[in-house]
Amino acid sequence: MKKKGAWKIFLGFALLFLLINWVFPYSPLNIYKSISYDGDQVLINDYRSELKAFKLEYEPRLKQQRKEEFIKDLTTNDVEYLLQMYELPWLVDKDSITITKKSLTDMEFEINEAKDILINLAFHEEYSESTKVYLHSLLTETLSLEKEIDELKHHSSLHSRSTIDLQLRNLHVHFISNFKMLTTFYKEHLRSEQEA
Repeated sequence: MKKKGAWKIFLGFALLFLLINWVFPYSPLNIYKSISYDGDQVLINDYRSELKAFKLEYEPRLKQQRKEEFIKDLTTNDVEYLLQMYELPWLVDKDSITITKKSLTDMEFEINEAKDILINLAFHEEYSESTKVYLHSLLTETLSLEKEIDELKHHSSLHSRSTIDLQLRNLHVHFISNFKMLTTFYKEHLRSEQEA
């Protein structure tokens, strides 16, 4: 009789543990802290199209610049490295992606790299007033992205699966918005260079 009672208690704790791990994927009790993320397919398709269109315009300029002896336009050169942040698999893949704490650390790394590039551009390049405004907005939004990922990485251990999924969806939209800001900044830079 005692063995049956002990088994029931054990099974109860095991079920409770599994339930906590399912409902709270980043819980300290969870051994493998991860969540499966399925992005909105329409959003991903539109984003991939915008990314492809931008690269079709941008890459010929980059190739032309590389043929020359020295880099004339640091902005064109650096956009290549900024694009890495916008091509992270979870942003462009149509399949379900597993987001772990390491995935969040990788995102954080890419954003830090982008932030450093943008700060470098702000201090080393001469821009028109309108281009500076777009660069400032891009940098501000990139810092906001960094804060959002930090929040998700360090303060989501007690968030439910649905809350984390919502945070990831908001973060996905924020990345796309940030990319649109990059394209606006770069186009304004090219326009002001042509007018100069």
